[in-house]
Amino acid sequence: MTPMSSALRAVARATDSERWLRPRYSAEVSVVIVNFNARAMLDRTLKTLFTSGQRSTMEVLVIDNGSQDGSQALVAESYPQVRLVANERNLGLTRANNQGMELAEGRYILLLNNDTIISPDAVDALVRYLDQHPGVGAVGGKVLNIDGSIQGTVKAHPTPMAALFGRRSALTRLWPNNPFSRRYLTYMHVGFDAPFAAGSVSSCAMLVRREAIAGAGPIDERFFVYWSDVDWCRAIWEAGFEVHCTPESVIVHDEHKGGTHAGRKRSRAAIVDFHRGAYLYYSKWCVAAAWHPLHLAAMAGLAVRGALVMLLEDLLWARRQRRET
Repeated sequence: MTPMSSALRAVARATDSERWLRPRYSAEVSVVIVNFNARAMLDRTLKTLFTSGQRSTMEVLVIDNGSQDGSQALVAESYPQVRLVANERNLGLTRANNQGMELAEGRYILLLNNDTIISPDAVDALVRYLDQHPGVGAVGGKVLNIDGSIQGTVKAHPTPMAALFGRRSALTRLWPNNPFSRRYLTYMHVGFDAPFAAGSVSSCAMLVRREAIAGAGPIDERFFVYWSDVDWCRAIWEAGFEVHCTPESVIVHDEHKGGTHAGRKRSRAAIVDFHRGAYLYYSKWCVAAAWHPLHLAAMAGLAVRGALVMLLEDLLWARRQRRET
């Protein structure tokens, strides 16, 4: 490394520290919730957050991405203690989360989806964990589906094999105990009876240390929604911090009810964004050179997979419409 590059890196680190670290904080936790046309879900999330008996002092920010369903009026009228940021258009989850984090004044920052249900002690348990583990940069909890089953949000760092053995892949469903899925899908083989390190946890409920943000930088805004948390957790690891999961914190995530799959058009857009995010992650972390032939293989494989998933989704939508008529 040349002296000039060392100096530039030092300046960048100093700038990031000034950007993310504060001499004092107004609350223990800043909760950042991004919303887009999901009024009912947002109402439920805020209600459970404020009535779940958390002891940590909280600053709550709702970043609304131009909703047209009365979400902004709901927050303004029913939750005056919430800081509402009303964007004119949908900036995407990543940019809005970064926007909220920039405005946050709490000691820790909790990214929270608008389709979650907060259990008693859920936030406090995450705060205690970061307080007790200074080397941990981000921590998530035990995330449950609405039926009480474990949601597959805790994973190892993805490899190209994740495309074949991911959470929703046909191979994982047909052969759930295969070694590739078990290696990647951490939630499949842990008992959730003690805390553990993970490659990534979901930003549906992720508490982050400011020093980790200063080291890793904010979330990469090339990701619109999907894979942004997986990428950010990787960056936090690379910055010298660890990512953990503590089952003492329990969050229910009513997955895809927060707006990403509302309607056929948005469902198709979500499929495209998921596969685009997978390629961005792969090209960023798995292949060093842009000209590497595996880039073409990855692009082709993800394009084919995306087309098949979209075809299946169209067939399911057509089936629903026939049932309704």
